Amino acid sequence: MRQLESLDAWRRSLELAQDAYKLTLHPHLSRHFALIDQIRRAAISIPANIAEGYALSTTPQFIRATRISLGSAAELYTHLSVLEGLALIDQSETREVIALTKQTLALLVGLLKALSRRSASRFPFPDSRFPTRGSPQ
Repeated sequence: MRQLESLDAWRRSLELAQDAYKLTLHPHLSRHFALIDQIRRAAISIPANIAEGYALSTTPQFIRATRISLGSAAELYTHLSVLEGLALIDQSETREVIALTKQTLALLVGLLKALSRRSASRFPFPDSRFPTRGSPQ
Protein backbone atom coordinates (compact mmCIF):
# COMPACT_ATOMS: atom_id res chain seq x y z
CA MET A 1 0.00 0.00 0.00
CA ARG A 2 3.05 2.24 0.06
CA GLN A 3 2.43 3.18 -3.57
CA LEU A 4 -1.21 4.06 -2.80
CA GLU A 5 0.05 6.54 -0.25
CA SER A 6 2.19 8.16 -2.97
CA LEU A 7 -0.91 9.08 -5.00
CA ASP A 8 -1.70 12.77 -4.59
CA ALA A 9 -5.39 12.13 -5.28
CA TRP A 10 -5.62 9.57 -2.48
CA ARG A 11 -3.70 11.68 0.05
CA ARG A 12 -5.73 14.79 -0.73
CA SER A 13 -9.02 12.88 -0.64
CA LEU A 14 -8.10 11.40 2.75
CA GLU A 15 -7.44 14.91 4.04
CA LEU A 16 -10.76 16.02 2.55
CA ALA A 17 -12.64 13.15 4.21
CA GLN A 18 -11.19 14.07 7.59
CA ASP A 19 -11.89 17.80 7.20
CA ALA A 20 -15.43 17.22 5.93
CA TYR A 21 -16.15 14.82 8.79
CA LYS A 22 -14.81 17.33 11.35
CA LEU A 23 -17.05 19.99 9.80
CA THR A 24 -20.10 17.82 10.49
CA LEU A 25 -19.23 17.64 14.19
CA HIS A 26 -20.20 21.30 14.62
CA PRO A 27 -22.92 21.54 17.32
CA HIS A 28 -25.16 23.74 15.15
CA LEU A 29 -25.53 20.87 12.69
CA SER A 30 -26.80 18.32 15.21
CA ARG A 31 -30.43 18.79 14.09
CA HIS A 32 -29.56 18.32 10.40
CA PHE A 33 -28.87 14.60 10.43
CA ALA A 34 -29.67 13.91 6.78
CA LEU A 35 -27.22 16.52 5.50
CA ILE A 36 -24.52 15.45 7.98
CA ASP A 37 -24.95 11.82 6.97
CA GLN A 38 -24.72 12.60 3.25
CA ILE A 39 -21.60 14.72 3.72
CA ARG A 40 -19.92 12.00 5.75
CA ARG A 41 -20.82 9.19 3.34
CA ALA A 42 -19.71 11.08 0.23
CA ALA A 43 -16.47 12.27 1.83
CA ILE A 44 -15.43 8.86 3.14
CA SER A 45 -16.32 7.21 -0.15
CA ILE A 46 -13.72 9.19 -2.10
CA PRO A 47 -10.46 7.78 -0.64
CA ALA A 48 -12.08 4.41 0.05
CA ASN A 49 -12.94 3.87 -3.61
CA ILE A 50 -9.49 4.98 -4.76
CA ALA A 51 -7.95 2.45 -2.36
CA GLU A 52 -10.34 -0.28 -3.51
CA GLY A 53 -9.59 0.32 -7.17
CA TYR A 54 -5.87 0.44 -6.51
CA ALA A 55 -5.98 -2.84 -4.59
CA LEU A 56 -7.83 -4.61 -7.41
CA SER A 57 -4.62 -4.30 -9.45
CA THR A 58 -5.99 -3.82 -12.96
CA THR A 59 -6.19 -0.52 -14.77
CA PRO A 60 -9.85 -0.92 -15.86
CA GLN A 61 -10.91 -1.68 -12.28
CA PHE A 62 -8.87 1.23 -10.96
CA ILE A 63 -10.50 3.53 -13.53
CA ARG A 64 -13.98 2.31 -12.57
CA ALA A 65 -13.37 2.87 -8.86
CA THR A 66 -11.75 6.26 -9.46
CA ARG A 67 -14.79 7.33 -11.48
CA ILE A 68 -16.94 6.39 -8.51
CA SER A 69 -14.65 8.56 -6.35
CA LEU A 70 -15.12 11.40 -8.81
CA GLY A 71 -18.89 11.06 -8.51
CA SER A 72 -18.65 11.06 -4.71
CA ALA A 73 -16.48 14.19 -4.82
CA ALA A 74 -19.04 15.95 -7.02
CA GLU A 75 -21.78 14.83 -4.63
CA LEU A 76 -19.78 16.16 -1.65
CA TYR A 77 -19.29 19.47 -3.44
CA THR A 78 -23.05 19.75 -3.84
CA HIS A 79 -23.77 18.91 -0.19
CA LEU A 80 -21.20 21.44 0.98
CA SER A 81 -22.70 24.06 -1.33
CA VAL A 82 -26.09 23.44 0.28
CA LEU A 83 -24.49 23.75 3.73
CA GLU A 84 -22.84 27.01 2.71
CA GLY A 85 -26.12 28.35 1.34
CA LEU A 86 -27.96 27.54 4.55
CA ALA A 87 -25.31 29.44 6.57
CA LEU A 88 -25.74 27.09 9.54
CA ILE A 89 -22.07 27.41 10.52
CA ASP A 90 -19.23 29.83 9.85
CA GLN A 91 -19.01 30.01 6.06
CA SER A 92 -15.23 30.37 6.08
CA GLU A 93 -14.98 26.81 7.47
CA THR A 94 -17.30 25.52 4.77
CA ARG A 95 -15.43 27.41 2.03
CA GLU A 96 -12.13 25.83 3.10
CA VAL A 97 -13.58 22.35 2.69
CA ILE A 98 -15.19 23.34 -0.61
CA ALA A 99 -11.78 24.55 -1.86
CA LEU A 100 -10.23 21.22 -0.84
CA THR A 101 -13.07 19.43 -2.64
CA LYS A 102 -12.31 21.36 -5.84
CA GLN A 103 -8.62 20.45 -5.56
CA THR A 104 -9.56 16.81 -5.07
CA LEU A 105 -11.87 16.89 -8.09
CA ALA A 106 -9.03 18.26 -10.22
CA LEU A 107 -6.64 15.56 -8.98
CA LEU A 108 -9.18 12.83 -9.68
CA VAL A 109 -9.74 14.08 -13.23
CA GLY A 110 -5.97 14.16 -13.76
CA LEU A 111 -5.60 10.64 -12.40
CA LEU A 112 -8.39 9.39 -14.65
CA LYS A 113 -6.80 10.98 -17.70
CA ALA A 114 -3.45 9.38 -16.85
CA LEU A 115 -5.05 5.98 -16.28
CA SER A 116 -7.06 6.23 -19.50
CA ARG A 117 -3.88 6.83 -21.51
CA ARG A 118 -2.52 3.55 -20.10
CA SER A 119 -5.72 1.64 -20.67
CA ALA A 120 -6.81 -0.15 -23.81
CA SER A 121 -10.40 0.69 -22.94
CA ARG A 122 -12.63 1.62 -25.83
CA PHE A 123 -14.28 4.13 -23.47
CA PRO A 124 -11.53 6.64 -22.62
CA PHE A 125 -12.19 9.33 -20.05
CA PRO A 126 -14.57 11.08 -20.22
CA ASP A 127 -17.33 8.76 -21.37
CA SER A 128 -19.72 10.10 -23.95
CA ARG A 129 -23.36 9.56 -23.13
CA PHE A 130 -24.19 9.65 -26.84
CA PRO A 131 -23.46 7.02 -29.49
CA THR A 132 -20.30 7.64 -31.46
CA ARG A 133 -19.86 6.96 -35.17
CA GLY A 134 -19.74 3.29 -35.92
CA SER A 135 -21.03 2.21 -32.52
CA PRO A 136 -24.05 -0.10 -32.36
CA GLN A 137 -27.28 1.64 -31.43
